[in-house]
Order: sequence, then structure tokens, then C-alpha cells
Amino acid sequence: MDRRAAFSLLLVLLVVAAGTVFVLDREAQRRAIAAEETRLQTELAASECVTTYGTSATVSDESASVVGRSLDGWTVRVSHPYWYSTNRSHTDASSESVYVVGVESVRYVGGESVGPTC
Repeated sequence: MDRRAAFSLLLVLLVVAAGTVFVLDREAQRRAIAAEETRLQTELAASECVTTYGTSATVSDESASVVGRSLDGWTVRVSHPYWYSTNRSHTDASSESVYVVGVESVRYVGGESVGPTC
């Protein structure tokens, strides 16, 4: 194989690899957003003084970005809107959390607590 053909093949392989990483990044982001929505609903439902709550967009839209890749999976930073009401107040907010998304798992690794202190 001459140099030009080898270079062309290398370029094709790089484009395919970049496309694969993009697809995998998007899937990791999607799974992390879904996990964050579940976490928000679980925490808000468990709060004794929350009367109603939701995870629909109010002050911001949901977003996710891959901030690292390792053998453990993709590290994804997630922001997700939520709101809740108590007998005394109503709050619209947005969470900030980090997840590690593996092939078969999504693990919460940190972020802020949500909901009021009752």
C-alpha cells in the first residue's frame, strides 16, 4: 500500500472513530439526564414538607456535557430544571450533578442536594 492510500485509510478510520465517540457521548448524556431526573423526583418525593413538585423546564433547560472518559465510563456533568412547592413557598431551580456512565451502569458521584430543609 502506498503512502497516499495508507493516509486515506487512516483518515477514514479517524472519521469513523470520531463519529463513534460522538454517538457514545450523546448516549452517555441521555442516560445521565434520565438518571438525574429520577434522582430529583426521588429526593423531592421523600421531602416531608414538599406538597407538589416537578422536573419540567422553568428557569432553564436540561443539559449534559461529557467532561471525561476513562475505563470506568464517561464522566458527565448534568444540569436539570426542577420546581417544588411547600405550604409556605414555591421554588424554581436547576440541579448540578456529576455521573459516571458505564456500559451497563449509571452512577451518581456528586452534586447538590435538592428540595427544602424541613
